[in-house]
Amino acid sequence: MVDLFSKLKENAALLWYEKTAYCLLCGNVSAEPVCLICQQTYFFPDLPRCDSCGKILAETKTRCRNCETGKGPKRLDKVTCLGHYKGAWKELVQQIKYKGQPYLLASLAEMIIPWVIRSLPPPDLVIPVPMHRDRLAQRGFNQAEVLASIISRQLVIPYQNLLDRMKDTIPQTTLGRRQRLRNLRDAFSVKPDYSDLREIVWLIDDVVTTGSTLEECAGVLKKNGVKKVYAFCLGAGKEE
Repeated sequence: MVDLFSKLKENAALLWYEKTAYCLLCGNVSAEPVCLICQQTYFFPDLPRCDSCGKILAETKTRCRNCETGKGPKRLDKVTCLGHYKGAWKELVQQIKYKGQPYLLASLAEMIIPWVIRSLPPPDLVIPVPMHRDRLAQRGFNQAEVLASIISRQLVIPYQNLLDRMKDTIPQTTLGRRQRLRNLRDAFSVKPDYSDLREIVWLIDDVVTTGSTLEECAGVLKKNGVKKVYAFCLGAGKEE
């Protein structure tokens, strides 16, 4: 009888969702969505990020080696990332994107929100990096839109999905740096029904590698009157 009661209680917890009982990355018992050990392993909260491309830096400075030599984005005012895009953190981000589990982003909100507040100046507007309509039709959702809407709702900051992705570009991860720049040329535009853009925006995406996608979006926004573009993403590389 006791075993049956325990089993019913366990099933009820699964059905009604208790506050996070297990780490989303390692599966161990945790009061946080990501346990303290995994936070240290993947988030490196004490390490700086490259202001230009969001890469996690192993030492105290504001630019990675690429950006110091002028190879990184130039139109972004600051980029920050939550974690290192590798291992279990990379697997979770890919699970969200490719296995149709955007609801997991809501579970991560209590990790994301404090980081964004600490890392970036307050914005007038939150904007997601858009997905081309053909890819959106295949996937059914844009993870950047989900993430941006969570941040907007939690912080009561206006959200607008005002960028269009005009070209169904080749995935950036398959290309070299120069090819990435060519691939994204003229890929984005501001939707015609948006003419009154705010001065300071947060641009939201899931992952940043070279920063080319964020850079192109920032260029379009600044051409249309935005003064400052700050970007947040879930994952980035780490400079060793």
